Amino acid sequence: MQAVRTIFLFFGAVFALLLIAIGIVGYLVTGPAAREVGANAIPITEEAVQSLDDKIDVLEQEVDAAIARGEHRLHLLIITEEEATSKIQALSDEGETGVDIDHIQIRFIDGRVHAFAKIDVVISLQVSLQAEIEVNDGEVEIKVVRFNVGRVSIPSTLIDQVMRAVMGRVHERLEADIDIELEQITVENGQMIVAGITK
Repeated sequence: MQAVRTIFLFFGAVFALLLIAIGIVGYLVTGPAAREVGANAIPITEEAVQSLDDKIDVLEQEVDAAIARGEHRLHLLIITEEEATSKIQALSDEGETGVDIDHIQIRFIDGRVHAFAKIDVVISLQVSLQAEIEVNDGEVEIKVVRFNVGRVSIPSTLIDQVMRAVMGRVHERLEADIDIELEQITVENGQMIVAGITK
């Protein structure tokens, strides 16, 4: 009888420890993610989405015209925080992002892109990200400086592995979609400026 009681006590203790561990992980993952303190919310508007779409259309027309004339000239695309935030929310609403994103906020501060969002994957999570974007030899390189899920900071080794896979897909899309050689991406004062020369 003592053996049966010991077995039940053992399984009870293991079950209690498991519940405590699940509670701690739940607390850490579902808590608030780090974000820019004191920043006002960036409005999400249809006008901002349309503005970015119009800028991209104009850029494509300018690039096509330059190619037709055989010109190798500089082209700029200036993206505001409101346009980036609104466009990502619109893509999520259309099911293009793969996850349901709410309360997205994109900020361009001192050479870094700061992103914050609530995503729904089985449970609702708050995520935040800081990244630096550079262009080397015509290819976009995104270096994630910090990535948090709730209160948990994701280790850089895991981030690097994920970013290698993501960047492979980004390079494929850019090569298929753009007829310009990227020269520089500047992030400052609430804007991201993408500069490229016609191929």
